[in-house]
Amino acid sequence: MILPSEVESRAVVPVLRAAIVALLVREHGFQQKRAAQVLGITQPSVSNYLRMARGRMRELADHPVVKEVAMEVVEAILRGEDHLSIMARFNRGLQRIRRERVLCIAHKSLEPVLDVDSCHICD
Repeated sequence: MILPSEVESRAVVPVLRAAIVALLVREHGFQQKRAAQVLGITQPSVSNYLRMARGRMRELADHPVVKEVAMEVVEAILRGEDHLSIMARFNRGLQRIRRERVLCIAHKSLEPVLDVDSCHICD
């Protein structure tokens, strides 16, 4: 049995961070060190996200809700919002990912026997 919070930390958070890092570095010209600072992670972590050594669950990375949440966080960073505001926005994005059942995609991938259609733990 894998709990939804475990799925979130193992799969969703890395995918979301990878999407944010890619937008910051590739689309907005951030250096890896600067991206690491604004996200509160290390520069080697940023490198791993860019190489897709982390956050590589494709079904999630390509999901429109994940892309929207990533863009909302990036826009907050570009506006210069403080660290707590960015963290709160990230957390609200995770809540949306749960609420809109996107987390179920990752959960089914990590726990194939789970009947995600009958599960409503995150509702």
